[in-house]
Amino acid sequence: MDLGIRNKVALVTGGTQGIGFACARTFLKEGCKVAVASRTPANVEAAVEQLGELGGEVIGVAADCTTKDGLKQVTAETTERLGASDIAIFNVDSGTKGNFMEIDDEVMDRANRNNLMAFGWLVRAVAPHMQEQGWGRILTIGTNSVKEPHRELARAAQNAYRVGALALSKTLSAELGPHGITVNTLGTGAIETDQFRRVFTKIAEEKGLTYEQHIADRVSQWPVRRMGQPDDMANAAAFLCSDLASYITGQVLLVDGGNIKSLQ
Repeated sequence: MDLGIRNKVALVTGGTQGIGFACARTFLKEGCKVAVASRTPANVEAAVEQLGELGGEVIGVAADCTTKDGLKQVTAETTERLGASDIAIFNVDSGTKGNFMEIDDEVMDRANRNNLMAFGWLVRAVAPHMQEQGWGRILTIGTNSVKEPHRELARAAQNAYRVGALALSKTLSAELGPHGITVNTLGTGAIETDQFRRVFTKIAEEKGLTYEQHIADRVSQWPVRRMGQPDDMANAAAFLCSDLASYITGQVLLVDGGNIKSLQ
């Protein structure tokens, strides 16, 4: 199926590992020119080498995508080497975790910057080109906690500011929609990345279980009884960033195997 995005420039922040890397790989397979960004130069180099085996045009930029200067660097280098971004994927670390009574103002400020402010900085950097050409796709890799805040996991700051980012996304969808730009969010469920394995291996050990035992118990309670994979997210991202999804904007799409119980 032709998604209509061949030769589009796709910028993927946090694109060297996990969900971000899967998105970059999928966009490359769809014929996009792809830029991946991450703060760790070694990760950028490794990702570009691996993605380069697929053919096509791919570059990497080492920069901190939770800062205004880092995002300026990423978008400038992408424009210089590939062209201005037609597709922008916002995918960054959400910040320090913890229960509200255990974290301080600095942690809350960092969560605000990482989840909300940085998203806005990226939009301001890429939107002018999209507006000028009358086509663009902006997508945030978020979390299903925007529907049901985490209780099992200590994510107080993330629960607050991920919702803030979703509200900004909804606002931007109205502002940018007349210019042919869609703005959406993917709500991440239990996606089996390396980071997920590290977190849930620790949780399993605290319960006296192996990772496999703990996951088997969790999965048995879900409608789709398997763990999500990064490609599940990447395929949804490619669709939302395609011509086929031009009438979908301001939405959050949960990719969680039906785990969230709420209707809306």
